[in-house]
Amino acid sequence: MPPPPMPPGYYQLQPLPPLQPSPGLRPFLIVVLVIDAVLFGLLSLLGTIGEYQLLSEGKADVGGVVVWLAFVVPFVLAVVALVAVLRRTAWARWVALAAGIAVTLTCLGSVIGIPIIVAASRAPLRRPST
Repeated sequence: MPPPPMPPGYYQLQPLPPLQPSPGLRPFLIVVLVIDAVLFGLLSLLGTIGEYQLLSEGKADVGGVVVWLAFVVPFVLAVVALVAVLRRTAWARWVALAAGIAVTLTCLGSVIGIPIIVAASRAPLRRPST
């Protein structure tokens, strides 16, 4: 069986168009970051109350502190990312990606974290040039 014919020498694949930022993703990113900050802020508050009660009773547990940090770190990253996206800073995309990745490490957060990662990678976060 002969090999398939080669395309002509002038045949070229068309270059892919560059990915343009989607204008509707910035408000979506802000809404998802607010949901993230509220949810993990509430979990951090409850964890802080629980850890304070355990420490005041003298029952120090390293596992509880690790779980508490697993909620505080995504909360802090979500708040910093929200402020950065609202102010349209140069580092907003990287902090929003870090917030999405940190949230995705939790089971519940993967429902929120994946849209944050997608929106942060495609949203126009810089000020529009005039």
